Amino acid sequence: MSTTGWSTPAAGIAVGPALIRTLLERDHPDLATLPLGEAYEGWDNVTVRLGDELAVRVPRRALAGGVVEREHLWLPRLAEAWDFPAPVPVRLGEPSDEVPWAWAVVPWLDGVRAYDAPLNGRGAADLGRALARLHAPAPPDAPRNPFRSPPLAERAERFDDRVERLLDLGVAIDADLAREHFHAGAVQRRPLETWTHLDLHGANVLTAGGRLAGILDWGDMGVADPATDLGQAWCLVGGAHLRDLLKGYDDAITPLDESALQRMRAEAVAYAVTLASLDEQPYREAGRRALTDLEVLAG
Repeated sequence: MSTTGWSTPAAGIAVGPALIRTLLERDHPDLATLPLGEAYEGWDNVTVRLGDELAVRVPRRALAGGVVEREHLWLPRLAEAWDFPAPVPVRLGEPSDEVPWAWAVVPWLDGVRAYDAPLNGRGAADLGRALARLHAPAPPDAPRNPFRSPPLAERAERFDDRVERLLDLGVAIDADLAREHFHAGAVQRRPLETWTHLDLHGANVLTAGGRLAGILDWGDMGVADPATDLGQAWCLVGGAHLRDLLKGYDDAITPLDESALQRMRAEAVAYAVTLASLDEQPYREAGRRALTDLEVLAG
């Protein structure tokens, strides 16, 4: 979810059942007779269930079409080393007159959005372990996310703009304290960068019985400070399960030092401000809950 605006961007194409059938009949006719199920439209892609075990994932706008290589090329390579579920493409579709970008057939992951069924303590530890597996060294040609890969200091102007938006909306944010946390992290030296997910909100994390059931939407994936993911995860699990998250992470990788924890808090505040600035639910409310949890929002 690249937040250059405040609400879901307009779609470049309409993705419906007839289009899905057309794509399958042309590129994967053996799957074309499977029933279509529920559809989920995000900022960048539409995902439609296909039969019991699959889904079709189609970019809905040009920006998404330009970054599909992250999900189509890089995700399958990385996921070989993971022990948590992710929608790794099992078939690819070619660009066409109907859809001018590559698309994919992916596994259907059973679970409930973390916004609707939050992770419990064990689930937060699951997420920590999953991030430790993800945060591996990346090669020189790995992609970078233009919005979240840069250091905090290079994102300060965007952060300030969003703080000002919250103030204009009447949100009771302690702007001085929020900026203090942000800049305390921004002055820390970053370690070697790693692979990161970079969009760990509650619609992209699935749960089952409170445990982690999958991590979705890898279109924003890129090389960045691992504290970025950890800060976003803090927003998701809250202070109540932060220790569980960090224990799961520390058990699988080198424990975080004070510099990393300051960057992590700064990233958490930045992501909470981003979510709280959006027009749409459940993102806006989740962001404001996170700001309260981070003690930079009154009430």
